[in-house]
Amino acid sequence: MSNIPYREHLKDCRNLFHYRMIMVNYALQHGIKPAAVEFMCSKNTIRKWLRRYAEQGLKGLNNMSNRPKHSPNQIPYEEEKEIAELRNLLKKISPERMRYEFGIKRSVSAIYRVIKQNCISRPKWKKQIKKNDLRAEKAKLRVFEKIQIDIKELKDIPNYWPYMRRHKLPKYQFTARDVRSGALFFAYGHTKDSVNASTFCSYLLAHLKRFGVDIKKVNVQTDNDGAFVGNWRVNSSAPFKYIIEQIYKAAHLRIPPSAPTHNSDVETSHARIEEEFYDVDEFNSTGELINKGLTYQAYFNIVRPNRYRQMKSPLKIIEELMGPTDPYLLVLPPIVLDEHFELYESTVKSRSGGHHLPESLNC
Repeated sequence: MSNIPYREHLKDCRNLFHYRMIMVNYALQHGIKPAAVEFMCSKNTIRKWLRRYAEQGLKGLNNMSNRPKHSPNQIPYEEEKEIAELRNLLKKISPERMRYEFGIKRSVSAIYRVIKQNCISRPKWKKQIKKNDLRAEKAKLRVFEKIQIDIKELKDIPNYWPYMRRHKLPKYQFTARDVRSGALFFAYGHTKDSVNASTFCSYLLAHLKRFGVDIKKVNVQTDNDGAFVGNWRVNSSAPFKYIIEQIYKAAHLRIPPSAPTHNSDVETSHARIEEEFYDVDEFNSTGELINKGLTYQAYFNIVRPNRYRQMKSPLKIIEELMGPTDPYLLVLPPIVLDEHFELYESTVKSRSGGHHLPESLNC
């Protein structure tokens, strides 16, 4: 761990959930006192997060509200309802007018708080400012510094479902997306399990490594699905994490529970590929699905301009940041993961950080 006290992480860390998860995992393995020394905090802090984890599971590692259990000056619900109805009726009436013209016996600040909580949605321009701030943060990342991975169910897509039933096509898409460039990679699976997730991750990291990407600087971010993390416990082991951290020496980051916006880039790609690919094409065999998927991936990564990235394709962004780039870096042939168990098996058996791919899969 870094030599930074826990109290400093509270100020600067963007993913406290992940940091606390590591802290709890360390305490469960080594004890409270060693964990307090390792994370430079008090033993009571370690006990606090162990207790919350024991009582609430992963959700207990999120920040909790500091709202007091009893507030003597809290406005009664009936009065809040009256203020909200008055505001909705008169639209732009100010808190001052409510107080002096309509006899609301509360302070201006209290009335404003009720209006803000019950009647006013956040203006769109503020949302745009937040988006711009996020784009500025993403622009600080290096190419392939953070890769989001998620699993998309295909069986609920109306156009795809009949082909899936008729030709026994895969039910799931395993997706990876680079946050900085927007580059998209995916493969298919008949089952959503840790073996397929691990095979996909190994297939992707081996591909990036062949093209000179420093895998040790890659952060793979996922949600808390069992395919990625095993069971729900903090210190549970999973092949996916083992392959990333022990074999490829990269990092595996987990987002907080019920926080899909943390993986917004890969989630957005799921919406795009459904609209532009699965909803408009025909898939009369698994081979046809794979070939068309490869074509779409090449189009998405090399040609397609991204409106949220200044109308630039992922290849264009990478070339601006890294210079001339082999386009095949962004072409990873989709495979049916269930049919390539040897990729998973050979990776787990090897600690050298790579494996040999079948000739048909090499670019």
